[in-house]
Amino acid sequence: MSGAASLDLRLPIGGLFTALGIVIGGYGIATNGNAMYETSLDININLWWGIVMLVVGLIMLAMGMRATRRHHPSGAVEAADSPMGRATESREHTTGLES
Repeated sequence: MSGAASLDLRLPIGGLFTALGIVIGGYGIATNGNAMYETSLDININLWWGIVMLVVGLIMLAMGMRATRRHHPSGAVEAADSPMGRATESREHTTGLES
């Protein structure tokens, strides 16, 4: 990843998995003991897949947030604070793009 506008794809995917895990797991809890689970050997498949999706989503969110903090520990870096930013500022002053 590069640039301030880059987005770690683990964040939206993790959010999607987390939201779907909550919805499917909640449905599994609400329908626990229902007769529809007799065909699946009384295994509440909605609850189990909801838990799996929730765990995967939370892992992806944690990994994405960890990587984001590692690249930007205290937020965005000012361009003038980096060597490349200082070189750009100097070049802009010498060419007259910036006064």
